[in-house]
Amino acid sequence: MTIREAPQFITRSRKKSKSQGLIPYGGIVKRKNDRRKEVTVESVLSVIKEKGISVNVKSVLIALGAPKTERSKIKKILKQLAREGSIEKSRNRFAVSGAFERSNTIQGKVDLKADFGFLLVEGGEDIFLGRRTVAELLPGDEVEIYVKKSRVGAREGTLKRIIKRGDGPFMCRVKMVGTRLYASLVFKETPFIKLKKSDFELKINDIVLIEISETPDGLAGEVISHLDDTDNVEMHKLFILNKRDIRQKFHDNVLAEADKLEIPKDVIKGRVDLRKDTIITIDPFDAKDFDDAISLYTENGNYMLGVHIADVTHFLQEGTAMDEEAYERSVSTYLPGEVIPMLPERLSNDMCSLVEGKDRLTFSVFMEINPEGEVIKYDIKESVIRNSKRFAYEQVEDIIKGRLEIKDRNIKEMVFLMAELKDVLRKKMLEGGMVDFDLGEPILLMGDGFQVRDIRRKMGLDSHKLIEYCMIYANVCAADFITKNYSAGMFRIHPQPVEKDIMEFNDFAAAMGYIVRIKKPESKEFQAAAAKIKGTDKSIFLERKLLRAMQLARYSEVNQGHFGLALKKYTHFTSPIRRYADVVVHRLIKNKLGTQSMKDTDKAYLKGSAYDISTHEENSEKAENDIFRLYALNFLKEKLGDTLEVIITRITKNGFVVELAQYPVEGFMNFDAMRDDYYLYDESRQMAVGRRTKKIFKLGDKISAIIVKITLETLKMELEIDEEDHA
Repeated sequence: MTIREAPQFITRSRKKSKSQGLIPYGGIVKRKNDRRKEVTVESVLSVIKEKGISVNVKSVLIALGAPKTERSKIKKILKQLAREGSIEKSRNRFAVSGAFERSNTIQGKVDLKADFGFLLVEGGEDIFLGRRTVAELLPGDEVEIYVKKSRVGAREGTLKRIIKRGDGPFMCRVKMVGTRLYASLVFKETPFIKLKKSDFELKINDIVLIEISETPDGLAGEVISHLDDTDNVEMHKLFILNKRDIRQKFHDNVLAEADKLEIPKDVIKGRVDLRKDTIITIDPFDAKDFDDAISLYTENGNYMLGVHIADVTHFLQEGTAMDEEAYERSVSTYLPGEVIPMLPERLSNDMCSLVEGKDRLTFSVFMEINPEGEVIKYDIKESVIRNSKRFAYEQVEDIIKGRLEIKDRNIKEMVFLMAELKDVLRKKMLEGGMVDFDLGEPILLMGDGFQVRDIRRKMGLDSHKLIEYCMIYANVCAADFITKNYSAGMFRIHPQPVEKDIMEFNDFAAAMGYIVRIKKPESKEFQAAAAKIKGTDKSIFLERKLLRAMQLARYSEVNQGHFGLALKKYTHFTSPIRRYADVVVHRLIKNKLGTQSMKDTDKAYLKGSAYDISTHEENSEKAENDIFRLYALNFLKEKLGDTLEVIITRITKNGFVVELAQYPVEGFMNFDAMRDDYYLYDESRQMAVGRRTKKIFKLGDKISAIIVKITLETLKMELEIDEEDHA
């Protein structure tokens, strides 16, 4: 228990008291021979050490005999000492190291929201961080926290120290306190950042991009870009990338390493030479890198499938700056009209890219597959190929459908054989219980200068499935190799759905008028449900809800199978140019084959790597989704005030989530903006009902709505019902 400090000053007494040794002075009675201590770093630290217990600013002020005017100085010193690690801080109290209970501390990166956040915990549940804890934090900060149980029994963290600040720049809003300009993050009021003098003419509420540094007086920000137009798409894109911790540029030492890379002349020795074989690549028409190629022929009635993958690990050596950078990125991030690659272009677009007519080093999986789609045997070897022909998916689709002729007979025969094999592999996977969705992928059609021309939903092509199944089979072989040779590895896992999510889907389907009962968390149960709702008038809503009932896939050092693909073992082997998990898998296999040693294959390393890669992948996907929406909303600004047909896709207690019929983009319609009645959400029937008119709105209803507001900063689109059409 903290003991209240004895007062240093006694007021309202002018009588001299020998027993107290007091002398009257200007209306305040002072202790005789009192010596105030100067407020310095040393004196503040001395007080904390003498106390031996946690103190706040006020108790330090009293202990030093300092006037209230020194309060802000003491506060700055305490924060400085905490940042340096000389003392510890918990909420608004400070103590010497060890004074706070430290039986349960944990380190990690923070994921910040407006006034709370989470500590991302490797292999466990993320820890909630309250308003006070996140007040000093920036996106991407690496911190150490104390963990305790909250009032409701959940784990909650309080800040012990900031280990490393997140990388900038940060998108902030200009504020004014007194006569001084400050800045705060656009999505979070704290911390306040003092702005250094700059040549920019800044006004309150301007949006700026700043680099932040630590100073004895707190955080200081240098404005590197000024945005007085809140609709600047490029600025918002930079903010999203920064918020999601997406590295945009390679450091000079990484680029220098990449530039020095060469292919030794004798490197082909010991590799399987496939340069005279018919081998092709099939990719999107605008692909920047090509990391997988296919060869296929028949022998003894079986399919002899070769999946040839860019041999990235031949060039990407462990312990190099290039490898460390690739690990920190973990994936390539795909944005409208551009790619932020995991590897420098020297590797991703040149030495490792399987371009047509060039000799390239590869890592190949050779499979013999019988007519039932079963792998009779497989082998994995280092190889060298020469890509015979580069195709886009659309070209192969046209060849299969008879819309495009190709002169090379060998390539033509192989393409049709691939189409045949695709049906065999698909049938086998469906028999195993693969859950098959084809919801279509929203895409932006880009024009010049990164301008959006149109937004559409792209459905999958047969040619895409053709490649997809070949890659899945290669990944299964790689997973089989690792499980047979290691106690831990790098696996792509998709855990079983949890009972709560299954029940929610069953209830949702019943509310929509469909009796679709999933009884057990088994792939075939989900497959049957997907087949039952496919093609119905409510299929789009039911399929999306069924997809949300499934867990997210991630990486793990332990093989747990893949629920959606109904596979007992699975990994990622086929895209090492854009996924670091595949790099780890290649190294594990090569280490066992004896062609290239791997420094660390123990479970602890693989567990940490799997967690980090999964986290980086999630951040990348969030950035991709946010920036897609940013570009889409910017395109739709031209439609402000227009009446468009929308479809109700979700109903909440506050309003409708709707999707534009013409464009696959969602917006929100608030019940408060519906003037004809007061609407209530009936969750059991998935509908909204007018209290007075009893008017009903339900999922799938098409209504006319007006786009009334688009805010790029928050990525929100607001619509209101067209009263004239619904009078």
